[in-house]
Amino acid sequence: MFRLVQVLGLTLTLPLVAQAPEPAKPRLPEGIQNGTFQKDAVGQPPSDWFVPKVSRELGFKAETSEDAQLPGRRCAKLVFTGGNKPTWRDFGNLMQSIDAKPYRGKRIRLKTQLRLGALDPDRPSPIQMWFRVDRVGQKMGFFDNMDSRPVLAAAWTPAEIIGDVAQDAEALALGVMLPHGGLQAWIGPVTLEILGDTPILRAEGPKVLSPRGMENLGALAVVLNRVRYFHPSDEAAKADWNRLASEGVKAVEGAATPKALALRLQRFFAPLAPGARFMVGGKAPVAAPVPADAVLAVRWNHLGLGQNNANIYKSLREYAPITDWKSKGWRDPASPETVQLAGGVQAVLPTVCVANEAKHTLPRTAPVVDSLPAGLPEPTTGFFSTADDRATRLGDVILAWGVFQHFYPYFDVVKTDWPRELTKALHAAALDKDASAFTHTLKRMTATLKDGHVWVSASDQDDPSVPALGLVVIDGLPVIRSAEGTAKHLPLGSRILSVDGEPSGKRLARMKEEISAAGEGWMNHRLASEFLAGETGTRVRLTYVTATGFPGQATVVRDAKYWLLENGQPATKVGELRPGIWYLDLNRISEKEFEAALPNLAQAKGVVFDLRGYPKMGPAFLQHLTDKPLESARWNKPQITQPDGKGWTWDSSGRWNLEPLAPRIQGKVAFLTGGGAISYAESCLGIVEAYKLAEIVGEPTAGTNGNVNPFSLPGGFTISWTGMKVLKHDGSTHHGVGIQPTLPVRPTVQGLAQGRDEVLEKGLEQVSR
Repeated sequence: MFRLVQVLGLTLTLPLVAQAPEPAKPRLPEGIQNGTFQKDAVGQPPSDWFVPKVSRELGFKAETSEDAQLPGRRCAKLVFTGGNKPTWRDFGNLMQSIDAKPYRGKRIRLKTQLRLGALDPDRPSPIQMWFRVDRVGQKMGFFDNMDSRPVLAAAWTPAEIIGDVAQDAEALALGVMLPHGGLQAWIGPVTLEILGDTPILRAEGPKVLSPRGMENLGALAVVLNRVRYFHPSDEAAKADWNRLASEGVKAVEGAATPKALALRLQRFFAPLAPGARFMVGGKAPVAAPVPADAVLAVRWNHLGLGQNNANIYKSLREYAPITDWKSKGWRDPASPETVQLAGGVQAVLPTVCVANEAKHTLPRTAPVVDSLPAGLPEPTTGFFSTADDRATRLGDVILAWGVFQHFYPYFDVVKTDWPRELTKALHAAALDKDASAFTHTLKRMTATLKDGHVWVSASDQDDPSVPALGLVVIDGLPVIRSAEGTAKHLPLGSRILSVDGEPSGKRLARMKEEISAAGEGWMNHRLASEFLAGETGTRVRLTYVTATGFPGQATVVRDAKYWLLENGQPATKVGELRPGIWYLDLNRISEKEFEAALPNLAQAKGVVFDLRGYPKMGPAFLQHLTDKPLESARWNKPQITQPDGKGWTWDSSGRWNLEPLAPRIQGKVAFLTGGGAISYAESCLGIVEAYKLAEIVGEPTAGTNGNVNPFSLPGGFTISWTGMKVLKHDGSTHHGVGIQPTLPVRPTVQGLAQGRDEVLEKGLEQVSR
């Protein structure tokens, strides 16, 4: 499985573990080998462990080390030895794979101690243990990489992962990774123990959410996310919010009256937010008095949504003398905001707390209230969930809604009624029959954000396949742009009328409800890419009409990945298409290929850069088009200290500053683009647009840029999204607008039928004049 991570405008596809393991030996060992690191002399590589090839090539190595603080004194050291400091996308990994058979059907615990070398305060790099269950058929079972709880300390810090091993597990992969440009870290003895049989999950089945239950969960969603992100108590800062979300559903849904809801909320949140108060009757609750030993005020300061302090987004608690809160513009700790909740309840939810000299927030103990409702489990180290369970699904909706409610930067542009989407998603989640159905609920919910970076993925779902047909949407129907492999007999330019008996228009409308897109171009790109997607190897029956009006039928096999299709591109990815006219497909060429072509490009009469997708190389090609420095668009990270989008300020640091490079390309230049150009591609084209470096030929781009900030949900879901606001160079809106072509060209059915690339033709014409 993979996640999308965008770094300074570059979107990277990274494995959810540091790297996939190297091919396993025919017979895997039973149990961790050399977990105590005693086999080898200090300075030698630890036997039975390995650093994968990709990490070695980056400059990472592992060696046996020693520390008197540890039992047995031995440990392993993972260190970067390359010449240049590793970048955000580089990471080391020390790992091994073992036989899963002895652990099938068991709950296990992986334990170690971790510590880092010297920390860079401006760029802290974590160390994370990871564990993955590999099941039959290359399916992934349980997975955890401590992404939400990395170790960021120079002292030895315990780390553990608890998970369940599936009955069909074949191998267990485990290790420690040093991501985000880390330089060195130490790993203590590693153990893997069986805690017992995998518990039978008593998943609650689908059940209608009553009007009263909806109000109760609406109140819970507001309180839980405000306390999680804006109540700066020590208790809230270290809480397991994934676990608490589903437990909160069980605790409050059944409240029959506003008074019962207020009591349940007070009981549930007292251990997390001692200063919170809930009541009914129209009278505002009384805030807790400020303790006498309070000397500091404390609040959350979010630079975007920081989840592990290891990327450009950071969430930190900041402290100030209690006498200075007013001069800093903070809310009075003694006069917190009163919030009107659904279900007839009022709440006092402080966003500024107080702390003593040791920076421990006050009060240290919760007020005396009744115990939590019967049936709630006691806190545990590990949290296990399945989206087949109703409370897990409802909790997931509440968690996801809270992320966007408080951190999504484009509500002013997309005008989504987000509270209404909470209601719709909760009702749907309550009735979803299983995890698969719930995936569609999450997709429909997030589609309303109109963010091209939004993807919903599930860990137990395989990547779909398509027939080897490249499609483009024209006038509301998918049209065949290219045909390869087993589908090569289908006529180009044919409009697909139905799929397995379902009319194409109906199918497209259904798909649109689950695709998040800021503009029409990205929507059509996603629709065309995924229109025929399904399980690998399955057959799909099509009816179509050719460009000349002849009907046809065909059955084709899903045996390709849509991102690997050539889709009508020229066979030559870099070369001279006409005398003196050069073409470069930035989506396919590497830095080395570009550098090799530079002498010819500098002397060419004209150059066409194809940027209709996602570039593989960095932005150096832009530096050869100018004799003046270039700056990227405005990348604005939100500075957030209040809930619900109030009082945001912006951090605009981190823009590209690109100096001119020789040789300069002297001839005419054109860039080809379209709806499939997103994110980093738009960062590049934004510079072309702002500095008028070349003509832009084709269709508008996706209209989605900014660093991606994915988060995970219980049940194995990951949602990616845009965590910052990008504006054009002149300060105008980019989201949903994108880069507009100076020479608009759209493919036509007739052109596709003739095998023509009309956008490329226009670009070549432009630079040939």
